[in-house]
Amino acid sequence: MTFRIPQVILLLLLALLACREGSAGSDGQHVVDSVIPIPVALERFRQDLREPAGLHGPENRDALVSQVVDALRNSDTLAFERLAVNRAEWAWLYYPTNQLAEPPYELPPALAWFQLQETNRTGVFRALREFGGRPLRYDGYECAAEPTVEGENRIWTRCTVMLTFDGEAPISIRLFSAILERGGHFAILSYANDF
Repeated sequence: MTFRIPQVILLLLLALLACREGSAGSDGQHVVDSVIPIPVALERFRQDLREPAGLHGPENRDALVSQVVDALRNSDTLAFERLAVNRAEWAWLYYPTNQLAEPPYELPPALAWFQLQETNRTGVFRALREFGGRPLRYDGYECAAEPTVEGENRIWTRCTVMLTFDGEAPISIRLFSAILERGGHFAILSYANDF
């Protein structure tokens, strides 16, 4: 059995929570107070984050996807990061209306953000390993016909990008798994990909 870092951390957190001692309630029964309510966890997560006025990305999806392809072509890891939802946007604009914050999931925001960051890093580095710096031609992209709507957020999924490398036949690949649209601006939500 192989474990990935996020799985190991989750297992350690669960073990730590299981080992905490409870406190005696008024009836003498032990009360285990090991779960922090999501609103409290979110308030703590946002503590040092300024609430953004909106999403920072381009004003159209086409421009965003084109910039992702340019980042791949140029092996520009900083560009990949700039094109993604940042921590403040995630905490204030995305997470509060996402299913992860709701029962039955109720995944604490710090853990959910950590998992997303690990997924994004892995996706970017795998895409760069496969295609970074190679001469390519961008031939367009497609996403699902309709987005998933969560509050003011529109999440575009099932996106594939058509690329041609070194004069080979065009291929359709998934460079990212989700685009967040909010207030007429777009940013990559997840760089999970086919690699």
